Amino acid sequence: MEHKDTTELEPKNPAQETPTVTPPQEELDELQTKVRNLPEAKWNLYQRIGGAILGLLCGFLLTYFGSYESVGMFGTIAAVVIALFAPNLIEKRLKRSLQKGRVALMIGLAAWMLAYLLIMLLSGTPMLVNPA
Repeated sequence: MEHKDTTELEPKNPAQETPTVTPPQEELDELQTKVRNLPEAKWNLYQRIGGAILGLLCGFLLTYFGSYESVGMFGTIAAVVIALFAPNLIEKRLKRSLQKGRVALMIGLAAWMLAYLLIMLLSGTPMLVNPA
C-alpha cells in the first residue's frame, strides 16, 4: 500500500504568491481632505448635529406647511426630498459615510412629531377633522 505525503500543500516559494495591488489614490479636493482628516469622534458629532437639524427641518415642513391647504403638499414633498436625498448628496460630495447622521435625522424627526403630537393633545386640538 502506497502512502502519499499530503503535509506539503502550501507553495514552496512564498515570494511568488499573488502580488498585492494597491488601488490608485483618489483625487480629493480641499473640503474632502478636511473631512477625511477629522478625528472620528468629531466627525460623529458633526453627523449627529447635522442629522438632527435636518430631522427638525423635515418635521417643521411637515407640520407647519402641512396646515395650509394651498402649500401643504409642497411642504410634505420637500420634507421627503430632504430626508431621502440630502444625506446621499452630502455623502457623495464629502466621500465619507453619514450613517450616524441618518439615524440622527430620523430621531430628530421623531422627536419633532412627538412634541407636535403632545402640543396638539394638551391644547385640545382635534386629531381628526371631518371635511366640510
